[in-house]
Amino acid sequence: GALHQLNIEQALSVAIREGQLRLFYQPIIEAATGRLGGFEALVRWYHPTQGMISPADFIPVAERSGLIVEMTRWIVGVASDALVGLRDRLLSHPTLCEHVSEGLFVSVNFSSRDFLDESLMAYVHETLNNHNLPANGIKIEITESVLMTSPEQVTEALIACKERGASVAIDDFGTGYSSLSYLQSMPADTLKIDQAFIRPMHLDDRHMALVESIIHLAQRLQMTTV
Repeated sequence: GALHQLNIEQALSVAIREGQLRLFYQPIIEAATGRLGGFEALVRWYHPTQGMISPADFIPVAERSGLIVEMTRWIVGVASDALVGLRDRLLSHPTLCEHVSEGLFVSVNFSSRDFLDESLMAYVHETLNNHNLPANGIKIEITESVLMTSPEQVTEALIACKERGASVAIDDFGTGYSSLSYLQSMPADTLKIDQAFIRPMHLDDRHMALVESIIHLAQRLQMTTV
């Protein structure tokens, strides 16, 4: 209920300030080479008394309350540190470099609230500069639902990011809010195909056909797929 939501909101505000959040990193592998292309930052909340709280419980609360902006700022900072740390370790082990793409990146999820905060977008740019990372070192990842919440504002913000050299991915592609029309103007580099298509594709020719079609579409639009 509303009281539960309020309790989560208050506890989450404390969690961000007191270091209860943790980032985990999911590797993104280049299928053609087997090299590490980048990794996605996934936030988890370890409450001191309640244990791990599911993102499904706290992310919606963070978005409604506006805490998501503070959380994204924290994620960008920590993920940038991790990317620099990995890059430095690779430089000290040259034999590992052949297994890693030169354009190593970290992918961070952004909400529609994030794009309405100009100071956050400026912080992303500043963080990349301070860490001596390229503009596409952080891949901005959005879901189709984020795009459809404020399509004009989000698209405008993404175009500004792209002009600075940023990289953009659309997550959960093919579900819910799917619309091929926005792909004409959306400044995205990558489509992430939703797991609803990926998991059953080896069991059903129809699912396989859909996945193949999305990949073909992305290639024609000069986009990569995950």
